[in-house]
Amino acid sequence: MMRRVAILLCMLAAQISAQDILDFETFMRWVGENHPIPKQASLTAKIGRESVKAARGGFDPVAFASINEKVYNEISYYNKQTYGVDVPTWAGLSIHGMMERNSGVYLNPEKDVPQSGLLSAGLTLNIGQGLLIDERRRALFQAKAFEKQTIAEQRKVLNNLFLEAARIYWQWALAVENYKVLERGLEVTLERFEGIRESFLQGELPGIDTVEAYTQVQTIEFRLREQENRKYIMRQLVSTFTWTDDEMPMELNEDVRPEPLSNLDDAPQVGDPYAQLPNHPEILELDNRRDILNVERRWKAEQLKPVLFLRYNLLSEDFNVNDHAFFQNNYTIGGGFVFPLFLRKERGNLNIVKSELKQIDFERELVQLQLRNELDAELNSLRITNEQVNILQENVRNLDRLLIAEQTRFEIGESSIFLINARENTLIDGKVTLNHTKATFLINQAKVRVAAGIGWQVFE
Repeated sequence: MMRRVAILLCMLAAQISAQDILDFETFMRWVGENHPIPKQASLTAKIGRESVKAARGGFDPVAFASINEKVYNEISYYNKQTYGVDVPTWAGLSIHGMMERNSGVYLNPEKDVPQSGLLSAGLTLNIGQGLLIDERRRALFQAKAFEKQTIAEQRKVLNNLFLEAARIYWQWALAVENYKVLERGLEVTLERFEGIRESFLQGELPGIDTVEAYTQVQTIEFRLREQENRKYIMRQLVSTFTWTDDEMPMELNEDVRPEPLSNLDDAPQVGDPYAQLPNHPEILELDNRRDILNVERRWKAEQLKPVLFLRYNLLSEDFNVNDHAFFQNNYTIGGGFVFPLFLRKERGNLNIVKSELKQIDFERELVQLQLRNELDAELNSLRITNEQVNILQENVRNLDRLLIAEQTRFEIGESSIFLINARENTLIDGKVTLNHTKATFLINQAKVRVAAGIGWQVFE
């Protein structure tokens, strides 16, 4: 037994006094910079930005060219060359310029042009369907709404990551704090056992008291070993959130410890969480889905109009068009009209989109109520936990006084080792419960931030 006690004392003396502290803020910054999930989420936002870029490409100028030639039995039937550029604009207006060079024995007279070629410049205007919104603008509007939606999705993912990382971190801190409580308890118990053993050897105490004292050593040692395993497990779980700059997983060194649970007053405050609810990622995601459907509704409503367009081109052999009257000479003009007689397809598609918009509105109201109720519950839990911490802190102080008083009574012969052990176990349990409640308070703070939709901000 003495050899075992000596080993335990050596273990306690060998504990590292100065260890590296990984505080919560640094841990979260580390997670935000190197963890794969934030990087994946940033790619989601990048997809949204690239979608807008792709949609803007619908307004890019387009160059075109075509050459057609037919030669048969050494006769050049025709040689037709067309070069031009088309510039779509925001207002449903398309501007284009073109040059034609045509020749050949059997060329269609309609294609006769001067030998140097024929220049044309003109425009095409939709004055019916496509005037207020067309395919290009529809794609761009929806891409912009999709870009906002990807940002909301990114924030929602980061919100969940923040909560999980905070929960694991504070449970790790709880395991370390409880280990320190049991470690200190074992140290005190060993000192008491040594004192009782010396008193027994001098004939001042019966031998059964040494057995009683040593069973307390064994009980606390067992709990200490159990807590050591818990501390190891939590450190390994924390290591799943720590990655190097080159995207490699990194296991935390055994000397690295979390910040203590003692200073709850230094914990970051949330501010007014209710003011943040309208910008909650889940609300923003629904709003952006609604924006996308609103663009679709505008496009479906636009299709109730007839397709009506005008096209005009000014013709010239050179770029000097000052001598030409637009509607008197050297021009082409045209137009077109298309309109379904019953509009059943168009009206049906429009009503479908309107119904989907109503579904989004109902879902938004429900989600908004759920988020507010969830925030109410988390704030209430935070308040209750804070009150419990204050109660338990006073309780631990009183339990410590009772243990000291019991030890004093034992010294004057009015108590027993059994009662001291009972007081000590109660004190240790009180400290463990206090640590658990502190960790719960800090986790509840993280839950409040997530419920308010601002947990992602710690990664900025």
